[in-house]
Amino acid sequence: MKLKEDINPLFLQVFRSVVWVYSVLTFLPWYFFSGAGTNLERARRIKARSISGHPAGPYRANNSQEKLVALVQPGVDTLDKMFEYAAMRFPYRDCLGTREVLSEEDELQPNGKVFKKVILGNYNWLSYEEVYHAAKCFGSGLAALNQKPHHNIAIFCETRAEWVIAAQACFMYNFPSK
Repeated sequence: MKLKEDINPLFLQVFRSVVWVYSVLTFLPWYFFSGAGTNLERARRIKARSISGHPAGPYRANNSQEKLVALVQPGVDTLDKMFEYAAMRFPYRDCLGTREVLSEEDELQPNGKVFKKVILGNYNWLSYEEVYHAAKCFGSGLAALNQKPHHNIAIFCETRAEWVIAAQACFMYNFPSK
């Protein structure tokens, strides 16, 4: 079925005209009432300036030209303190979600390549409090195994919740991770 051939051309022209008139009539009130003009001015303003005066930068936001904003909350100035703050403020909220691998299938593509298709289950969530506790236990376990601060730790694993927990433990106990 070809739509343009099945419908009367006069009807199509009337329909296009009605849509055009509707678009014009609704655009003008939207433009003035939504503040789109002021948004355009805000988008065009200079948002950052070069600190060194060179076009190559480095650049800093206009509202923090003197120094960088380093603290979200007073006293929260490192990654481990930020995570601890989040765990204390939102202890029961979802933090890390994992999905169980139900099955793997090989799917043959038209070009002959085999694509591995993974069927995943529902999310299982850990709260901030649970992740904080797991990271603290993992870090104290590393410290009990005589891992010293400022000595590197290499984390070898695919992207998964355990990697995030290990990284948070390294932040807490000052173990540089690679």
